[in-house]
Amino acid sequence: MNAWAFIIFGISAVATYFIASRLAMYGDGISEKTKTSSAFIGFIIGIAISLPELTASVTSIAIDSPNLAIGNLLGSNLFNLLALAVLDIVFRRNQIMGQTDEGSKLYVFLVIFMTLIVIGGLSFSPSGQLFHIGYSSIVLVLVYVGGVKWINRRTEEQVKRKSRRNEKYGNYSYRTMLTRFILFAVLITMIGTSLTISADRIADITGLGTSFIGSFLVGASTSLPDAVSVLTAIKLRNYSMGVSSLLGSNAFNIMLLSFTDAIYLNNSLFNYASPSNLVTSSATVVVTLVLLYSITRKKRRSTLLYVTPPLLIVGIYIVSTWAVYMLKG
Repeated sequence: MNAWAFIIFGISAVATYFIASRLAMYGDGISEKTKTSSAFIGFIIGIAISLPELTASVTSIAIDSPNLAIGNLLGSNLFNLLALAVLDIVFRRNQIMGQTDEGSKLYVFLVIFMTLIVIGGLSFSPSGQLFHIGYSSIVLVLVYVGGVKWINRRTEEQVKRKSRRNEKYGNYSYRTMLTRFILFAVLITMIGTSLTISADRIADITGLGTSFIGSFLVGASTSLPDAVSVLTAIKLRNYSMGVSSLLGSNAFNIMLLSFTDAIYLNNSLFNYASPSNLVTSSATVVVTLVLLYSITRKKRRSTLLYVTPPLLIVGIYIVSTWAVYMLKG
């Protein structure tokens, strides 16, 4: 029976690549048909590919492990940024960060602001709360909803100036693209959940279930759809959608802390966080600031100078991961 976990994981990984790539393609098509901001469509894709993290969080609450729920979401965010840095290095000749639009930059600010709120909630615990929900969770939801609406309004003017001519998806109708996008969004949720559960089972079978390596395996599996969607967007040369899909996933993951806090009835979720979560959150802010620098330096650089920020991100990830490992003992 144990072999089935490995078989399901392998099948799910292959299916994830196919489904996430199609999700990004149809998202690109919807952006073209509707002249909606590529960054905003990327944000929507980010929500779809973040749903496996929701399953992992609910499972953590079901087994009464609130710290694991926090760690899964924050760790996934840092891993997502690592994946983006690696892809930026691989496709360094394209210099993708210099070809994103204003929407991607604004989503960077949203992720940084939300992560700072999380750091505040973790640093000053126990914080005030409404019933059993911490004030930090309430603020996160308000910032998330308000931030997305504000960014969408800011990017509308840019979208209106685009050409009305379809370029890549003339053979598809808007209804077809939208229907397929919704279908693959549902499929990525199902496959992503299967990937997460099978990875968790493999961690238990191999004896890594309660270890740092076991947590890393589960976190990496939930981040696989994010990496595939970014890779597909890069191949489509829709760099803003690729970057924004990952940032959208990170923002949604942070907002999921509020949902997880709401369903954990014992107390505010932030009261159970370990110091390692504070390290992960702080590292995420630093890495995201480096990403912001990469996006804002529009002038084309030599390959060596261009890869300096993503290499720095990889270095920060390694150091912060080592620190988390030491704190977990």
